[in-house]
Amino acid sequence: MKWGHSQEILHTGKKTKYKMKNLPLIFSAVIVGIILFQSVLVAPAINKLINTIDASTFLRFIWPKFFIIIAIISLASFILMIINAHPNLYKYFSFISFLLMLSCYLITPLINEAKDSLNEQLWTILHLSTIILTLLTLTLNVVIILCWKSTN
Repeated sequence: MKWGHSQEILHTGKKTKYKMKNLPLIFSAVIVGIILFQSVLVAPAINKLINTIDASTFLRFIWPKFFIIIAIISLASFILMIINAHPNLYKYFSFISFLLMLSCYLITPLINEAKDSLNEQLWTILHLSTIILTLLTLTLNVVIILCWKSTN
């Protein structure tokens, strides 16, 4: 192996490590994008453009996937932060994001049941709780993005 070739391999290895180290930053950006897209564009449009029955069917299909996808991305980010020895604050925020979205995912069947049984008070409380937990997740990931240092 020539000297120049081994330097290239070493340099490529550093780039890969740098990219892996910053992957949680990209994950947080993806989470923020998913939350904003779903909450600001998709959900309101569905409620305006589709009849109530079809909207209900679609929203019951999409929201659990929304919550579990963000939970999985948050967990992956948390694991990468442990591997790459990121500051504890980022790890905590990522893990809390995972727990919040997992909670929303687990609450979703209860929301549907409350709606089906016409228990509007319970539905309102549970629905509001998922909104608050999602806003907290959004906030945690925005803070990760704003506070990120590529030299972690």
